[in-house]
Amino acid sequence: MDNSVLDLVKGAPNILGRIYTDLAQPSVKAVGRALGTVFEFSTSFLLPVKLLNEKFKLNFKKRIAEYEKKLEEIPEDKRCEVHPQVGVPIIEKLSYTTTDEIADLFTTLLANASNIDMVNTAHPAFISIIERLSSDEARIIKYLKGKEDIQYCDFRANSLAVGFDIILEHANLVNFEVKLDFPNNLNAYLSNLISLGILYDMNGSTYRIDETVYNRIKEVYQYEQLKKQLVPNTYKSIDVHKSYYKVTAFGKLFIQACIK
Repeated sequence: MDNSVLDLVKGAPNILGRIYTDLAQPSVKAVGRALGTVFEFSTSFLLPVKLLNEKFKLNFKKRIAEYEKKLEEIPEDKRCEVHPQVGVPIIEKLSYTTTDEIADLFTTLLANASNIDMVNTAHPAFISIIERLSSDEARIIKYLKGKEDIQYCDFRANSLAVGFDIILEHANLVNFEVKLDFPNNLNAYLSNLISLGILYDMNGSTYRIDETVYNRIKEVYQYEQLKKQLVPNTYKSIDVHKSYYKVTAFGKLFIQACIK
């Protein structure tokens, strides 16, 4: 490693000086106070060396600016220094995150780790969870803010002989309320959120008494038309089984910490 690179590594606390021309700006100084210790530990992943790459530098500057904007919204007397256990891995992820939806989760989590009133929500486990989300799943997480569940219906067609076929599984309204890049992957996305502890599938064990959402699901998935087409020639009957995905306590904490 030549001397110029060694100097960069040793100069980790001066990271902001490599992406800002005016360090005297109050907003930049606020970022420095919040992330000072985090940047001191940044040599572990050689961030100063990465900043030699102009494309990398522009992306990192963009993400720091997004964090800076959220930090400015926190009253000055409520700001605190970010703990390295949370801040260092977030900064590392932000350094190469090019997807805006994922970066927004990281910068919101980092901002909450900078807030005396919210620092208790900034669980270190949330960092790895964000890393395992797609852009579409990040949009679903945002959609879940303030919600208790995602209600769904299974359409079960009873055979003319014995047994039944599930002709529509876990039909819900997310595709109609969230713009997804790959809507056909919705059930896979929800399965991933279950695996991450964000959702729990009640799986028919219970359902919501209020039928409003279930009736809407039957309407948009054309339940009555299906019955006319398939009953009684193909199937004896078609039943609707109702249930929901519950947002877990862990999921609510994650949403509180990572969604502005």
